[in-house]
Amino acid sequence: MLNFPGVKPFLFSILLSLPLKAELLATFQTTRGDVLVSLQYDKAPQTVANFITLAQGTRTRIDPVTGAVIRKPLYVGENFFRVESNDFTKIAQTGSGTGTNNGGPGYTFRDEMHPSLTHVPYVLSMANSGEPHSNGSQIFLTGNISVPEYDNSYTIFGLVTDSASRGVIDSIIAAGANGTTINNVTFNRTSPGALAFDEHAQMLPLCSAIPGGLEVVPGQSVVYQLAAPQPGGSLFRLSRSQDLQTWSFAGDLYQGTGQPGAGRITIDTASLPKAFYNLGLVTYPDALAPASLANRTLVVGLLGNHTLTYHFDGTGQGGTVTFSGDTNGSTPITGVAYASYPYKATWIIETLVYLPFRFEGTLNTENSSFILGSNVSEVYRQYVDQPPGWVLFDNGTLTLSK
Repeated sequence: MLNFPGVKPFLFSILLSLPLKAELLATFQTTRGDVLVSLQYDKAPQTVANFITLAQGTRTRIDPVTGAVIRKPLYVGENFFRVESNDFTKIAQTGSGTGTNNGGPGYTFRDEMHPSLTHVPYVLSMANSGEPHSNGSQIFLTGNISVPEYDNSYTIFGLVTDSASRGVIDSIIAAGANGTTINNVTFNRTSPGALAFDEHAQMLPLCSAIPGGLEVVPGQSVVYQLAAPQPGGSLFRLSRSQDLQTWSFAGDLYQGTGQPGAGRITIDTASLPKAFYNLGLVTYPDALAPASLANRTLVVGLLGNHTLTYHFDGTGQGGTVTFSGDTNGSTPITGVAYASYPYKATWIIETLVYLPFRFEGTLNTENSSFILGSNVSEVYRQYVDQPPGWVLFDNGTLTLSK
């Protein structure tokens, strides 16, 4: 027996039982065994908080089938509905709420890529739609090979380090799609840091019912009169059914930050013999896309370190633009079309001199003065031998003043 002078045997056994590092542990109890995951709450706090609150049913979400606002645990009873196993990819995906690739919590949240976390074997990562900041509830475990092409596209938020859990993941992947069910998800905090982590204070979206009343004019319109105007940084969501059995998503309406939105929203035409509606409001505490471009400046990075700088007037529909490579100075803006979601925006801007530009903007972060992101730009061209249309031009940075 090893002898440590001054350390009594019972004290030594206690020391051996203490955790070696600060951890917030999640255990997937599956029909093929347990998978123990060390959640990286210090590197991906929103993602970890989202997972915990969805698993425990302490976060409201929107039912992916009916569109109703609900609060109940996710993941329990879910299968790993998508499994890939080949020479390049080994993953097992779950968490849609529908048992298919379609589904989620009714909201999205921002990516949290951390440079120290890569898609090496046996990590827990977020699935998404392929667009930035489109995380919801779908997650996947990687198998015994690295998937480097997933780096910087999917947020990693958990590591699986023990051999027994890795073996269970191998068996989940070997079983194929829908071959394994999650029976439970439990959590254990083994340090003061993990105990202090507050999953309810990470600025995640909040889903809620919308107080108000329905006004119907048969054959003409269905209007929902909100008790108060839709708040800035929120998404109004609508689902519809004709029989309370089959539901379909019927649309949404984002209200940008900076000002309240409509109090009356037309949601249907009242042309059906009967219709039922589920309405929900998703409020984004960290939404970035503004309601208006009025008195803002948009700087778009282009080829060769050039920029287009748009100065919008008080209406947000006019102003001037300056191209850094043009010595003639600014030119008037003649038309603006603007659409936005919490973390993205689209601009179509026409001017007197330049071709019309369309910018697909991804909004990543902000400081006291600016919203910062990236853009993909297109120009509208008319050719002699083919139909006119939008043509990819470039991609670069994006800066929007507050």
